[in-house]
Amino acid sequence: MTSPARDWGAENWADVLPSVLGFKRPPIDLYVVARHRRIRRLSFRFIIPRGMMVPVEGGFEVYLRDQAQKELDISKPETMQDLSFRQRFSLAHEIAHTRFYRFSDSVPSADAMTPTWRSLEDNCDRMAGCILIPTNLLKQKIRDYGKEIDGGFVRSVASDFRTSVTVALERLRVVEAASSFDRCILLAQRVQGDAEIRSLFFGLGLSPVLPRPEKYTRITDWLPNFPRCALSQLTDSGSFAARTGRTITFTTTDLGNSGRFLLELQAA
Repeated sequence: MTSPARDWGAENWADVLPSVLGFKRPPIDLYVVARHRRIRRLSFRFIIPRGMMVPVEGGFEVYLRDQAQKELDISKPETMQDLSFRQRFSLAHEIAHTRFYRFSDSVPSADAMTPTWRSLEDNCDRMAGCILIPTNLLKQKIRDYGKEIDGGFVRSVASDFRTSVTVALERLRVVEAASSFDRCILLAQRVQGDAEIRSLFFGLGLSPVLPRPEKYTRITDWLPNFPRCALSQLTDSGSFAARTGRTITFTTTDLGNSGRFLLELQAA
């Protein structure tokens, strides 16, 4: 399947937007970013999509999915109680959509160069990640960590930037794409005695030892020697032999009751 084309200009725009607004540490106050992008109103509604944006006189209105109907005051600083991590991603996604509108009219109108729907949604997902975890702040956190990226670091990024582990891993995968670390960290979903890879960070130091994993692949298809007991919550650490003969150690960390877990692998 052909991957949708990336709009690198839009992603770069999203990545520098928090810096333009003066953010020097996480988390990003999305209300500040929303106001800057002329979002006039933010509300909770019981809607099917996770979020939706409506152009109005002078800007936009944004609605986020929630069981309760509520108006949010975005003239004030965003607090930790206002939005869930999923709602923060949805708001960042809708903020990203404003990049594809012209502000010259009284009611913003869609730019003629807007990508097709599927490419647009994929672009806005990636842009949302850039807004929530800008490259400069992520690199600073990596420098401050002072050691190789591991599962604890991934969880710390998610906590500090108030995002999901998925978003944290996706941003690490892009920002540290050329990393020479000899460690692989996966977010996986347990499925019928196996697990499916949902997101990943793969240090190039492991390339001579393990094949590069692909999203939505079953772990036992990727690594036939991986012990299945670790995929059914019977163990949280162990080792196995890779096809190259090298020993690979692993640890798993459950993420609540969702069946999702972090899998960290390293050559012994």
